[in-house]
Amino acid sequence: MSTDDEQNEASKVGGFSRLAASATMREHLETREDLDGDTCDDPAADAVEDTIPDSFTPRETLVSAALAAALTPATKEALKSPSSRALVISVPSAGWISPVRDLFLRRPFGRKWTCIARDGSDRRGHQPSSGNTEAATALAAGASVVGIAVAPEQTLPSTLIGAADFRLPLKFGVKVVEEAILKIHGSAAQIQERDLIGLDLEDVVAAMRRGSTGQDVKTRLSAAAKTRLGQTDADDVPLLETAVEYGAARDWALALARDLRDYRAGNLPWSAVDRGAVFHSGPGMGKSVLARSIARACESTLIVGSVGELFASSSGYLDGVIKAQRELFAKAVAAAPSILFLDEIDGLPSRDSLSSRAREWWMPIIEDFMLLLDDATSARREGVVVIGATNRIKAVDPAILRPGRLERAIELTAPGPEGILNILRFHVRDSLPEKDLHSAAEMLDGFTPAEIMETVRSARRTARTSGRDLSADDLKRAVLPATTVPPASLRRIAFHEAGHVVVAIATGVGTVRSVRIGGRQGTGGMTSIDPISSDLATRRSIERQVVGILAGRAAEIVMLGAPSAGAGGSERSDLALATRLVASMELSLGLGENSLAYVGDADAAVEELRLDRTIRQRVDERLHRLQARACEIVEVRRDQIVAVADALIERSFLSGDEIERILAGAGVGNGYVSDTVDTGSSLT
Repeated sequence: MSTDDEQNEASKVGGFSRLAASATMREHLETREDLDGDTCDDPAADAVEDTIPDSFTPRETLVSAALAAALTPATKEALKSPSSRALVISVPSAGWISPVRDLFLRRPFGRKWTCIARDGSDRRGHQPSSGNTEAATALAAGASVVGIAVAPEQTLPSTLIGAADFRLPLKFGVKVVEEAILKIHGSAAQIQERDLIGLDLEDVVAAMRRGSTGQDVKTRLSAAAKTRLGQTDADDVPLLETAVEYGAARDWALALARDLRDYRAGNLPWSAVDRGAVFHSGPGMGKSVLARSIARACESTLIVGSVGELFASSSGYLDGVIKAQRELFAKAVAAAPSILFLDEIDGLPSRDSLSSRAREWWMPIIEDFMLLLDDATSARREGVVVIGATNRIKAVDPAILRPGRLERAIELTAPGPEGILNILRFHVRDSLPEKDLHSAAEMLDGFTPAEIMETVRSARRTARTSGRDLSADDLKRAVLPATTVPPASLRRIAFHEAGHVVVAIATGVGTVRSVRIGGRQGTGGMTSIDPISSDLATRRSIERQVVGILAGRAAEIVMLGAPSAGAGGSERSDLALATRLVASMELSLGLGENSLAYVGDADAAVEELRLDRTIRQRVDERLHRLQARACEIVEVRRDQIVAVADALIERSFLSGDEIERILAGAGVGNGYVSDTVDTGSSLT
């Protein structure tokens, strides 16, 4: 091949033609392999580069572009001057440390550099107290020193941090990637922020393959970002503006989105923007979906992590976990404006719950996490909002929730009628008319967002198996599948739920929205009641509530002669809820018959019952009196209970309107019963 042919062939493959030469040059220049304390000296070099050396590989080009983007003209000129300089560079992740160090081995800005590059893997050596003498000595001797780290304040020598003439945060953004693609592949590509969500340096390098066009690289990046986020469509989340099912969390998020828009426009300082919250709820309430909706509404990158992932993605040893959590926070900072979503934040144990042996291992991780959280939510790190999520808010370390960190704890409650309808619309899309959605939404009362999603999926599976489109009947059968409960058991369940319905209406404790038996949630039943709002709970209102809770068991006693075990057996059972309320009256709320003493909250009150037989007997006596009152109401309204139970056995589900019609035709008035509950003392 002639010389001209060789040159033409090199031009076809762009920067790749110089890959081997570049690798040889790096091998010749680099004198030490240790990350910490590299001296970037090149005695064999014949000339010194004026600014940033030429880059020939995708990795080199990306790093060079990021460094160039971080420089102002004044900074560049200052770094080219012959004076000794101290430079601190913060990189997006640990994967950048070696490539940035390699760049400084090649004498950028026409000078030799002493490199201190730390990734945090050495728990003792990579500390601010380590390496100060070496840094100070090098600077005093006239050398230029560069520190490279993900979190410089936490890993680099404090002397270098204090002496730094310049601090350069390398950003891994759209312009950097576009410039690298143009240089390596010779063709432009319009990269969007969503094409880089969740990606690191090596992910982009892997997409920049020999012989590709700029558009080829963009396609690979977009696919990689979607895979990393575990989604097939970046828009496949509910719109925050219409997601009424999230209640107070939605209100907070909408305010955050407005503030971030004002911040981007320069109309609001970062110090005025909310920078964190913790969402808590039971399982299946859609906390992770909400985080994605918030990121979309805020037009921000979503970075997702969890304590479990920190262990899974690292060696699992102490230094590996600390390094992994630092990289996670650094990724959020590099992607700013970003939402850092920390799922299962209760996986980081509360310090109060640790044994002495566990404290020795966990404390370095917890303390490092707190420092990272302080750094991410402070004014020093603009553009990062941290959202935690947990199913166990009481297990979260109180220090995480203190002012200045994730100070808002927002509960996600079960969706109401409008919320259920909105969730249903999202999952059904345009497969069913609106009137069918309203009918199905009624039957889904009491379902969590995850259960609604699974119900729609089941209905679609049925339709798909039958070779047709989704129908309203498919959805109804998915919500209320055919029961396999024996007739006698089904009748007992129906009487139990009918007791709740009739007594709740009779005592005026609330408005019954719906009642169901069987269905996808199990073989039992569920009655959904909107409580009557009042200023503050009184002894009378709490006792009414307990009568309503015990009404299901009372219906079994009156209608069938004896109760079953269905009212007890778990912390969410009727007996558990009734006991908790009465114990709180006696030991927490100051509403007992003979005592004003405060023992603690509701949990402490229940625990006291296990320890004090006298108090347990007093609570038990009151529960018996309240159950007797429930039995009296059931006896008076026996016909109504039979009517509701029969309808439940036939239809499995009754809406509030259907219940009203059934009670109106049962021959007993629907007015409230007397407010008086015979507990052996006058009510106040």
